[in-house]
Amino acid sequence: MLYEKLNPVMQEMVDLYVQRLSPLSWKRRVDMLGEAIPAFAGELTADQAKTAARGFITAVLERLEVSDVDDPFQASLYLVSLSLDHQEAAAGFLGAHPEYEDAVQDLFGLGKTVH
Repeated sequence: MLYEKLNPVMQEMVDLYVQRLSPLSWKRRVDMLGEAIPAFAGELTADQAKTAARGFITAVLERLEVSDVDDPFQASLYLVSLSLDHQEAAAGFLGAHPEYEDAVQDLFGLGKTVH
């Protein structure tokens, strides 16, 4: 798991986000994570910032411990995750629900899109 490889400060940040995100819908989770993404731009190159943001999303999703993808906003998050398991779960959801394929998008401009 990526979370276990993070330094203690990043683990604490991920845990705080997970506490705030847990009771929310996937749409609200997307909104809140979108607000966090600009923080990764700091002193990193654009590619490094994308990878760091995707890593943060990956760690948050790991800690949320949700196994089944059942929402298009959730699928969008899972597609930008660095975890192949997350990406495969999103692809499985989209395969079972092709009506959502157009709704699932690269929400944060982090590089994983469907089409």
